[in-house]
Amino acid sequence: MSDYDDDRPNWREIDRKREKSRFYGRQEKPDKDGDRTQEGPKNRWQAGRVEEAIERIFLGKKGTLDHDKTFRKLHQSYGSSTFAKKAASYVQEYGLPDDVPTLLMFLDSKDEAITLNAIDELSRIYGTLQQRQKDDIKSRFSIVAMTDRSKKVRSKIEAVMEELD
Repeated sequence: MSDYDDDRPNWREIDRKREKSRFYGRQEKPDKDGDRTQEGPKNRWQAGRVEEAIERIFLGKKGTLDHDKTFRKLHQSYGSSTFAKKAASYVQEYGLPDDVPTLLMFLDSKDEAITLNAIDELSRIYGTLQQRQKDDIKSRFSIVAMTDRSKKVRSKIEAVMEELD
């Protein structure tokens, strides 16, 4: 035999090293009580699902699957002739939306009352938003102030824009 065969470990040595390894066949350490800790990823996923279910309960009507379906259809109809009708039915059933992008969409509604309510809601939550969203609101307000047919909406936006500056 050569010198190489002497340096080469045999299978028993390889198996012994593998059994001592911290990575091979690794098990989770027990807690202080001696119980095994819970599995990581599976329980984090389950915890996330539980948190989402609890949040949906506190949302009330806006936490239902029907709301999600209606909300999706509202966003898909934006820019079409059916948007005004869907926006009016959404507001009638669920009230004004909570998120900024949908409120900005409501500025294009042909119903003057919905547009004015959306302007009021946007001006109310303006201080709590991130700078990017604030910039979006300002630019959208300036566009609506120039293009909307209703004089009431234009004057309301101009008044709100003066407050925001």
